[in-house]
Amino acid sequence: MNYVFLGSLGFQQDNSANSQKLQVDIIGGGWGANDKGTTTFYIANRGGLSVNQVTQGGSSFTASRLKIYQNGSTTSFYLAVNSANEYLAFAVKAYLFGYATTAQQVSIATQTTVPTGTDITSSITVTPVLITDLNGNIGLNTSSPDPAYRLSVNGKIRAKEIRVETGWADYVFDKSYELPSLTDIKTYIDQNHHLPEIPSEQEVAKNGINLGEMNKLLLKKVEELTLYLIEKDNELTTEKAVNRSQEKQLTAFKDRLDNLEKQKTTNINK
Repeated sequence: MNYVFLGSLGFQQDNSANSQKLQVDIIGGGWGANDKGTTTFYIANRGGLSVNQVTQGGSSFTASRLKIYQNGSTTSFYLAVNSANEYLAFAVKAYLFGYATTAQQVSIATQTTVPTGTDITSSITVTPVLITDLNGNIGLNTSSPDPAYRLSVNGKIRAKEIRVETGWADYVFDKSYELPSLTDIKTYIDQNHHLPEIPSEQEVAKNGINLGEMNKLLLKKVEELTLYLIEKDNELTTEKAVNRSQEKQLTAFKDRLDNLEKQKTTNINK
């Protein structure tokens, strides 16, 4: 095993004056292709050791190549390579910044002996801030961008605006559109426990949702619901008109009965 020295941070992690930082650039050798990719580690040692990773042009790099050794207040970083010719095309440069240290390029050295100190690599989490693969797909907070998507985000997204280009559902208002009956809708819901065309809870939990497609489907359901309401409103208006007509007929019939009753009473009194 060859250990490529990347640099050391010389202050305790709980030192409030500690502003040392180490930037390591590994050029080429995306670890899946000898001459592809550049990886940068941003390392800080204040308030706890933190290591952030940015890889561009090759997502096959494995952060397990980074080895960290603690020796007293000094934390040293190494790149572990199995043999001198394991990767035919890569270069490493590192810069040290911060308090009590003039910014300087670290002298890279290689050794075959295990570095001095305690191996604390397994206790440190390398955060994949940004990763891009050979095809330009981007991953944020994930070391493995999904090749089926241009952007993979492991976490929440906050934005001022998101614009999705998709189809729309105004065809529901075409005269030729066959609006499903509410009876058929109820039967479907009773059998499947979700609306027609809308994915089930299990499907969403497994696959997520396509925001553009889902917005179109939800609009379709709103438009169908609007048509149902218009239909019911028309039925209610017709029913009210019938009721008014029936009320007029009943009133006229009652008036006739009252007149007949009056005439009967008059005849009896005579």
